Amino acid sequence: MLTVVAPVFHYHQFGEATRMARDSGLSALLTCGSALAVFATIRTFRREIESGTAEMALVHPVSRAGFFLAKTTGVGLAVLFFALIVGATMVTSVTGAAVGGHMAEKTGELARVWAPCVAAGLATLVLPLVIAAALNRFARYRFVLAAVRLALALSLLSVAVFSVLAGPHQLLRLLPPTLTLVSFVLFLVTIAASAAVRLRANAAVAATGAVVLAFLPFVGNYYLAEVLANGGALSWTYVAGATLALVPAVAAFLLLGVRLCREMD
Repeated sequence: MLTVVAPVFHYHQFGEATRMARDSGLSALLTCGSALAVFATIRTFRREIESGTAEMALVHPVSRAGFFLAKTTGVGLAVLFFALIVGATMVTSVTGAAVGGHMAEKTGELARVWAPCVAAGLATLVLPLVIAAALNRFARYRFVLAAVRLALALSLLSVAVFSVLAGPHQLLRLLPPTLTLVSFVLFLVTIAASAAVRLRANAAVAATGAVVLAFLPFVGNYYLAEVLANGGALSWTYVAGATLALVPAVAAFLLLGVRLCREMD
């Protein structure tokens, strides 16, 4: 919602509508994505373990390593869906701000956000909730599942349409820093998963938070909003390097989680 609404208040932007939309989208990915990664991962593992579901699954010919990796991958995909929705909404919002700025330059008027992009962003927020509520009421379909699927479909559709109408420039500029940030958020999933195997929810959150604080000095290498200022761009070489730099840490926490899962009572 912040990503959609922020650039609309054009009287307070000092001509930086695109920057407001871009920064709010990347900030949402970092803050909300990190919170989702940590709490969803811990809740998933603790619910399975404390309810006895994990024990029932492991009675069957399912390896503990396979159980741990499957659960971690599942949460990672859920976080990835969230990142796709936020990232696609950000591209649409930034496109609307950029097109509105170009239109203002031609007419000499005050810069405004292009209305179709604002409408698409609001539709991505509102329509999934309304339709999911109707499906839940009349067809007993799961509300959250329907809302997430519809939001993902609408946000990706908006990106596809506006990339054709306004050109793929914004998508190509925003994709590299978004992927870099998503790789860091997915890394948090592995930290939380390894902590949740042996620790209860509150202790797992505290342990994950302690590890995140240790990695905090490196977050600036993944949150790269300033690189896009003044028409700047992020190279794919940097994206590949930043992602590969996380591989040893991801592997270490996955191995730790597998080991702890094998030792689990």
